[in-house]
Amino acid sequence: MTARLPGTADEIRARVAGVLESYVEARDTVLRRGIVDAQLKDLCFRHLAGESADLTRCSQRERAALEWADAIAYDSALATDELWSRLHDLFSEPELVELGCAVGFELGYQHWRRSLGLTARD
Repeated sequence: MTARLPGTADEIRARVAGVLESYVEARDTVLRRGIVDAQLKDLCFRHLAGESADLTRCSQRERAALEWADAIAYDSALATDELWSRLHDLFSEPELVELGCAVGFELGYQHWRRSLGLTARD
């Protein structure tokens, strides 16, 4: 097996000037704060990491967000006109921009962590 980079994700990021600081800014402004509820984003992030959500307990807004996360992560064909209609009924355009960017960022982050042999999430 090829050696992976040792250390935590933040220790690895800190090896390149500006990378850790850029990650912290994105984490704090897009992933944890912003106009979309942090709990909704976290639900999507857990879903991307393979934790199943009980859809019977999810609101329409949460279900739509999870469906969109699947379309972003796994199959863009899942972003049907019907899904977009629901998304526009449940979210403002700024919320859609933020949520989509957050899901895309988190997806890349989780893949990067896994490639290093770390868990998908901290």
